Amino acid sequence: MRTVLKNEQGAVLLFTVLVIGLAAVSMMSILATAGFNGFADADQQVSSQEVRAKLFGCLDELLVQFNEDPDFSPSSINTLDATCSVAVVDEGGDNRSADISLTTNNFTRSLHIEAEVNGVHIFNIVEE
Repeated sequence: MRTVLKNEQGAVLLFTVLVIGLAAVSMMSILATAGFNGFADADQQVSSQEVRAKLFGCLDELLVQFNEDPDFSPSSINTLDATCSVAVVDEGGDNRSADISLTTNNFTRSLHIEAEVNGVHIFNIVEE
């Protein structure tokens, strides 16, 4: 009597290779997506810091103008890099508060300052 054995090792090996291959492709896809998102986040962070630097340039210009003219109250400030919107409020005496904002490339940064214009002393800066 002869016994016939069926060899099913090839099917099991094929199934194992397919499962491991699909898992590897999934992991590579996840890593590629994470890398792209990291690059996009880094690019946005650089752009945001550039807007912040331009905003502080507007603040510097406002303080220079306060030093020249304590009653300076513009609606915008122009620098070489940007044009910022400004709202100055006379708080009485030599005290002023100002809101400065700049929007560039879908990034909006703003500052609120409280200062004394006689000699230009800044009491408080809040960045948003």
